[in-house]
Amino acid sequence: MVIAVSERLPTSAEYIDLRARMGWGAIDEETAIKTMQAASFTTCLRDDDRLIGLARVMGDGVLYFFLADLIVDPKYRGGGHGDTLMRLVTEYFDRSAKPGASITLVALNGRETFYERFGFVRCPNGPFGMGMHYASAPAPG
Repeated sequence: MVIAVSERLPTSAEYIDLRARMGWGAIDEETAIKTMQAASFTTCLRDDDRLIGLARVMGDGVLYFFLADLIVDPKYRGGGHGDTLMRLVTEYFDRSAKPGASITLVALNGRETFYERFGFVRCPNGPFGMGMHYASAPAPG
């Protein structure tokens, strides 16, 4: 097993498959393509050529950043791969964010302490209030 970092975008099929392995619901190819192309930063982990991890940041790349995906295939959990992806993401933030930048994420319940290890704080600390979501968003497929 040789795990390698890659900034090559996953194919739509790879992204769809990785989401399915996570149990995150089905998306179609057009949606996968649009969301992958809209990211300001993407980094992947591959075991040989198989996509096993992904981190994706949305935003303008200077003032607004949102960590949209941090995914590690369940079969590869516990090997420090999430830490590797987060180090790459925070290095991107450190070199790209301009003064006054907003860098945010919405952690899954129970995963907050993971992100705290990388400098994130729980809202409402700092300039932010409580995290919110749009209740009328379509449910996962």
